[in-house]
This record gives sequence, C-alpha cells and structure tokens, in this order.
Amino acid sequence: MTRFQLIFTGVLVALGIAGAVIFAISKNGSSQGPAAVVMWGTIPADEMNSFLSKVTPDNRSTLNVSYVQKDSSTFESDLIAALANGQGPDMVLLPQDLILKELNKFYVVPFANYSERTFQDSFIQEGELYLTSNGVIGFPFTVDPMVMYWNRDTFSNAGVSEPPVSWAQFFDLAPKMTIKDSNNNIVESALAFGESTNVAHFKDILSLLSLQAGTPIVAADSQGNLKSELDASIGQGLVPGEEALSYFTQFSNPLKTIYSWNRAMPLDRDAFVAGQLAVYFGYASELTAIRAANPNLNFDVAMVPQSGTKKLTFGNMEAIALLKSSKNVSSAFTAAVTLTSAPLATEWSSETGMPPVRRDLLATLPGDAAASIFYQSALISIAWLDPNREATAQVFSAMVENVISGNLLVSDSVKAASDSIDSYLRADSSGS
Repeated sequence: MTRFQLIFTGVLVALGIAGAVIFAISKNGSSQGPAAVVMWGTIPADEMNSFLSKVTPDNRSTLNVSYVQKDSSTFESDLIAALANGQGPDMVLLPQDLILKELNKFYVVPFANYSERTFQDSFIQEGELYLTSNGVIGFPFTVDPMVMYWNRDTFSNAGVSEPPVSWAQFFDLAPKMTIKDSNNNIVESALAFGESTNVAHFKDILSLLSLQAGTPIVAADSQGNLKSELDASIGQGLVPGEEALSYFTQFSNPLKTIYSWNRAMPLDRDAFVAGQLAVYFGYASELTAIRAANPNLNFDVAMVPQSGTKKLTFGNMEAIALLKSSKNVSSAFTAAVTLTSAPLATEWSSETGMPPVRRDLLATLPGDAAASIFYQSALISIAWLDPNREATAQVFSAMVENVISGNLLVSDSVKAASDSIDSYLRADSSGS
C-alpha cells in the first residue's frame, strides 16, 4: 500500500472504532472495556480461531470474541431454536441470502454510529445489500466470487489460446470442444449449461446471467416494497430474465449445434476434475479442492465472461450482524467494526487466501495468478435479496425444467418464476 493509502486506511479505521466506542458508551453509560461476545458462523472453527488468536492480543480494547462453528445445513434452524430458548449468540456471520428471511432478528446499527458514506467507501458494492434506509444490518466480512475454471489442455487441443471473455464466444467454442460418439452421446463437454440437476451452482449461474443482462431480480417499487423484476422489461421488449434463461437452456437442446450437456452427465464439478469438461463455473473457495482432487489437471482460472459494458460476477458474501436479543450489543458492534477494519481484513485474507471485501485492500493486486483473478472478481461481485433461498432454488429449477421439457415457453416460465418469487416476498413482508 502507498503512504496515502496507509494514512487513509488509518483514518477510516480510527473513525470506525471511534464510532464504536461512542456507541458503546451511549448504550452502556460507561467506557469500560468490551464484554465477551459470542459469534456463530459456518466457517471452520480451527480457521476462525487461528485468526482470532492472532488478532486479539493487539485489539484487547475493542475485541473480546469467542466463535462457535455451525453446520451450514442447520445454521438457520439452530439460530431460531437458540433464540427461542434465550440462548442465542451476540452476533453471526450472516449470508446475503438470509438477510430478508431473518431480518427481524437483527439489530440495525444507526447511520449516526456508522455512516452510510463510510460503509460505501469501505466495502464493495455487494455489501450494500446489508444497508437499510435507517442503518447497517451487517458489516461485510467475507466474499467468495464466482470465477471460471478452464482446462488448458482442452483449449489447446481445440486450437484456442485464451479463455472466453464474452458469453457469445461459447456459440463458437461449444461445437469445437464438445466431443460426441457415433450415437450423439457426449463424451467430453465444452459447457455444463442447460440442466438444474447436475450443475452445482445452476441457480447462481442463472442469477449471474440475469444480473448481467440488466435485471436486479428483486428491487423496491415506488412505495418501497420489494418485488420481483425477473420478468420485467428494460425497454424495446428486452426482458433480461428471458435472455438469461434462453441462453442457459440452449446448451442442453440436442437439436442445436451448441448441444453440450444433458442430465445423464455427471455433476459438472466432477466432470471438470476428471478432465471431461472444458470450463467449470465455481467459486474462488473451490480452488484448493479442485487441485487436491486431481493434481495432474492442467487448468487455470479466469474471470467469468461478460455480456455488457458493466462488469460483474455473482458473489457469496457473509457479514457480521448483531442480534437484537444480545445483552452486549455495544461490545458486539465494537467487535464487528474491529474485525472488518483494514488491518484485520488483511490478516484474514492472508490467513485464508480469499479476497478481502474492502475496497482499499482490493486496489493492489497480489502477485499470485489465481489470487489476482479473485481480487478482480471480488470487486465486481453482486447478488440479490433472496426471500427464501431453499424455495427460490426450487423456483429456478422449475424454471429450467419447464423450458427443457417443453412444458412452457421461456417467457411463460420466467413469468411463473417471477410470480413465485413475489409470493415469497409478500410472505416475508407479512412476517409469515
């Protein structure tokens, strides 16, 4: 970091921690040190505790945190049960796709204590999902951007020197890289699009395509109520949700020259590891597992292709959110501000190899080839306010199945999916 960046970062950290201290005094009526707070999350305990053990000695005046790991499949139900029994944590690592569903459980930190300007200057754009009109729901801690893993040998064998930078390039790449036998059975595939059963991140990929095409998927109307925009037009008859679904499903149509995937194929991640898939759309966090699964696989990582002038990818984010039920809200707030400050975000990134969520830390790319892609991808990561992640996964799956089975036209399938999302948004707003 340059001298200016270091000074600027120091000022922001000082302002944030000063706000935390003022908040603590106003809540507790004294300036005593922070009480012990408990944080829940799905990050492995050894990883988080190693991080906390390194940063705690230098931040004893603002940080007193113990961490409890929860299984990702039961995190939500465990939290609900604990709160019902009055035994919940003080704060949690809140995924972006649980913001809406569990919003009423979290304390909104007023902008008077942590300004909107400071938040937007500090964190990447996806972090703004954690902002309300009144304050901050959560302080971004991690982001896991979607990237494109590509098989270098497959590309070389096809005479292609570089990975695609636009989705349109797959119309040319798919016939070159998809190998079929005499019965038209796919032996090796260019692209695992068109199915929901054996594409690991099909919902996130469809979200990515839709967001790139121009729809926020969910947005507020003129009255401030959230509604689905999946089937909304952005002018001249263009419906981004339809464009995304049409593109995705084409690759599983056997009548198309770009036909490259079907439900008889293995899971796309497994096919890529086995060298049978040219590109795999996964997350930065999967790099280590892919390398371990096949040390001989000659692959690289690149940013996801784009379809417009505004570059973006889909990101899984977690932010530190404070529970309303906590008896130590002020100490939890101080801890959240400290843990998401630039020095500790740097330590976390160094510890895990994952890109930071802070703009100031993403300004300088690391020398490692993969890490530099992760940093660039983190900066352009976005997502959407999902009212019910399990239910909407079924909605997206049905949207794909209706098209590839011929039950519905693309436009009708997108409309049905949009109506379903709206129903979950209404249920969420009514508190049911």
